[in-house]
Amino acid sequence: MIFADVRLGGLEEVGLPREVKLCWLLLPVILTSGASARPRGELPLGVGYIAKPWQPLDVMIAAKRR
Repeated sequence: MIFADVRLGGLEEVGLPREVKLCWLLLPVILTSGASARPRGELPLGVGYIAKPWQPLDVMIAAKRR
């Protein structure tokens, strides 16, 4: 599973999950952000989003849904 902040490494907001899903379609990907809005651009199919602040249980539930 990949659990990453939307702004990881200066990539465009949905660039990382898009690249991951091209190579590893079944790998769960969940993005998080402290911003009040979801990331700009459409999230790739199968990519989850959790707004900060989150609890560990939120991440576990999101991972099971992917």
